[in-house]
Amino acid sequence: VTKQDYVSVAAQTSRGSGRAHEDLVAVVAELSDGSVANHLVNWLSPLKERQTVVTGERGAFIADTLTAVLSFYANGAVSSEWEAVRNFRGVSEGDVTRFAIPRREPLMVEHEHFRDALLGTSDDIVTLREGLRTVE
Repeated sequence: VTKQDYVSVAAQTSRGSGRAHEDLVAVVAELSDGSVANHLVNWLSPLKERQTVVTGERGAFIADTLTAVLSFYANGAVSSEWEAVRNFRGVSEGDVTRFAIPRREPLMVEHEHFRDALLGTSDDIVTLREGLRTVE
């Protein structure tokens, strides 16, 4: 979303259901421009959450990867007249913009990208160097 590199990452996982793989991951990261991102994937809760939030100086992007919805919550220009609430809540909420993103069946998209990689027609292949940088 921001095209920024990760500077630091901290994460916590859980295997609350007793399965072999994690059921929950919560990640907090700092990006190279100073933005803070957090990712939450939670299969344990009855409320299924798949959100990535990137908070910057002008607002926050929220990507719901379960429903393929991307929204931008701008910082508000109007502050609350109620001082106690203003101090507790911090930045006020401004305009919310929901971006139209084509929704396609994820497995079909994955297969198409795999096919394109095999045919050498894809131009958005992640290099080994980029992959290494992600896990460093």
